[in-house]
Amino acid sequence: MIIKRKSNYDLHKLENLWEVYNDLRNLKLQQENSKSKLSKELSELLKLKNEGNEVEKFKIQINLIKENIKNLKSPLWSAEEAAMVEALNVPNLLHKLTPDQENNVIFQHKSPPSTKKDHNVVGKQKNLIKYVQNTHNLVYLLGDAALFELGSKFYFSDYLKRSNYIQFSNPDFVKSLVVEGCGVDHTDPTSTFILHHNDDTVFNKDKRLHLTGAGSLYSFLAYHTKNVIYGKVLPLKYFSLGRQYTPTGKEENHSLFNLSQSSAVQIFGVARDNNELEELLEEILCMVKTLFNELDYHYRLSYVAADKIHVWESLRVSIEMYSTSLKKYIEIGHLSLIGDFMSKRLLFTYTDNKEAKFPHILSGTILNVPKFLGCVLEQDEEFSIPDVFRVENWPKKAM
Repeated sequence: MIIKRKSNYDLHKLENLWEVYNDLRNLKLQQENSKSKLSKELSELLKLKNEGNEVEKFKIQINLIKENIKNLKSPLWSAEEAAMVEALNVPNLLHKLTPDQENNVIFQHKSPPSTKKDHNVVGKQKNLIKYVQNTHNLVYLLGDAALFELGSKFYFSDYLKRSNYIQFSNPDFVKSLVVEGCGVDHTDPTSTFILHHNDDTVFNKDKRLHLTGAGSLYSFLAYHTKNVIYGKVLPLKYFSLGRQYTPTGKEENHSLFNLSQSSAVQIFGVARDNNELEELLEEILCMVKTLFNELDYHYRLSYVAADKIHVWESLRVSIEMYSTSLKKYIEIGHLSLIGDFMSKRLLFTYTDNKEAKFPHILSGTILNVPKFLGCVLEQDEEFSIPDVFRVENWPKKAM
């Protein structure tokens, strides 16, 4: 698993830390057993009303052991924390369908566009996009591009609702606990936007807020952290419409493909076990094909290679469209099999015959609107809003 991921994770470090922790724990147990044994012998002596040097000897030994146990607590806690933190960094198990080296294309609709277009050029010519001069890449969508954004979200949400998916209204902010529980370094400013304290008060770096967006996996997990649900309600099928906030490099050029703020459709599924999770994945893949086939743009689905997926992913299915300006495929969406990796870390459980079990999770951004729009602007045909995105086809409740 480590080799296939080309990970630099050090298993020997984990083994050494675990050995230190086990040695200290065993030493503490030995001391406690000795104390218990001596206390029992002392109790027997006192019952016999045997006073003198023997009793005093036992008391001194017990006090010395108590002091040893007390002195062991601090190094034991430190060793336990170090071992547990390192253990939490172990990557998720790989799914059998995850390729070892190259991505594996499993489905393709139509052929890639042949003419060379740049979405930035097209967008400016048609007055569709306006970039904001900021420390991060931000954009305003104008005119038909704004209608495209709203129409795409309504199109996807309407289909998901008709497919019995429940819409969630998630928070934009989550705690460090949730970010770390998702297998992401909560102290890394390139992973999430971290809210910093502006005053001089002492703060805990493990108890900060992160701006992730309502259309992110973090927001769903924030709701389910330390939560217990009934097994009979599974599988759960949720989705959310909202923003995703992702730090980008300042040196990157303006593009719809590397924005810090994006509109997205996020899906979240919870199953009892791997078998039910596989069924859920097949169901969602069928929905994705139906949704994108209706739009009739070229796209493809592929399993992502082991060295290109996140540490928390078991399998990643990438939804890609071709960019003629970059001459490569752009991921406009994805689905991730997570299994019980996050539910164990965040204590998300369900009850089955009065037994607590960890559910298996599937999640993914099935549509990143700016990336999708960027690829659509580079299609062979002139840009126009798809019929299913037009205002007259929006759900009445959305208007």
